[in-house]
This record gives sequence, C-alpha cells and structure tokens, in this order.
Amino acid sequence: VGAGVPHGVIPIANFLSMPAINEFLNVDFVGAPASVVFHTPFLRYMTIYGAVDVSAKSLKRATSKGRCVGLVGDGIAGIFSEGEVVALKSRKGLARFSLKNGVTLIPAYSMGNTAIMTALYDSKGIMENLSRRLRMSLFIPVGRWGTVLPRRANVSMLLGPLVAPEQKEDPTQEEIDAVHQQLLDGIEGCFNTHRGAHGWPDRQFSFA
Repeated sequence: VGAGVPHGVIPIANFLSMPAINEFLNVDFVGAPASVVFHTPFLRYMTIYGAVDVSAKSLKRATSKGRCVGLVGDGIAGIFSEGEVVALKSRKGLARFSLKNGVTLIPAYSMGNTAIMTALYDSKGIMENLSRRLRMSLFIPVGRWGTVLPRRANVSMLLGPLVAPEQKEDPTQEEIDAVHQQLLDGIEGCFNTHRGAHGWPDRQFSFA
C-alpha cells in the first residue's frame, strides 16, 4: 500500500503516477479514494485508472488478490492544511492495517499537490468539521488567475524505503507506534532529500 501525502486540493501527483506505475513497473496498481468520489460528478472520472474504496475491508480484499493500492494518507484533513503540513501524526490506521494483514507500506511524498491550487475556507473550522462529518470536502478551490484552473507547478511523486513489518494477528500499541514512525520517517526523508532538486530548497515540512 502506497501512502502518498499531502492531499492538497487535488492530489494530482498521485493521480498522474498511476498510469506510469502500471505501464513501467507492470503491476496492478489502483487508487483508493473516499467513497464519495465514486458518486460525485467530475470527481468520479479520477477513478478511470482503477480504484477501490479506501475502507479497511476493501483494502484487505484488494491486497489479498495481489493488487497494489495507493491512497492519500492525510485525507480530508490534508485539504485544510497550509503548505507542506501533513496531517498524519496521530493517524495510525495504516500501521495497524499493515501489521494485522502483513502488508508492506510505501512512504511517498507528492511534490506539487499543494502548489497547483489553494483551498479557501472559513477561519473558525466550520467547513472543515462539516467536511469530516459528511465525509466530503467543502471548500472553494482557487487556482490560476483566481479560477479553478490548476497553477503551473512542478509535480513529482517521491518514493521512500519500504516498511515491511512481520504480520501480527493482534499487534500491541508499541508495535503500531513503531511501524507508524517508520512511515513518518520515510515520508519526511523523501521531502528533505529531494526538495532542493524540486526547486524548494528552503521549503519547510512538518507533521500535524
């Protein structure tokens, strides 16, 4: 399971990487968006390269069949984060899933997702709270010239070292924390190693 962050308004690097991975690595790679994407006009076209629901049950079914699945680890929270801030610090579901099912995780950083568009929303967190409750994002996307057209920006998908823990039927919290930290370290390493080559030598990164 590939965990590519941050989400940004549109996870364009994640989306564009899918046909490339399928074509050049010759694997069955699909995305795992939120359930609402499958039923929303325009957004559902983003499943054109293949997709499964992001629920644990659906991920288990897909990986048990040998499929590689990519998802955006910070989800809706990543839309409401400013700059290169990844809302993944306390989200340990992927680490738990990896341990219980013996599934390898791929830390990944999606350079450019936060640059192509900006999300406008209220400062009191009302739209963010509603988005989480409804499981769909409520905000105003702003791109080039103040329209919904994406801004020009370099977009890259960076992959870190694999996190492949031994399968545990009932993992302890310490084991989950350890795998989660490996995932965070891999993501941060991707960013810090390649930010200069991407043209962001001074850009700061943090987890929230």
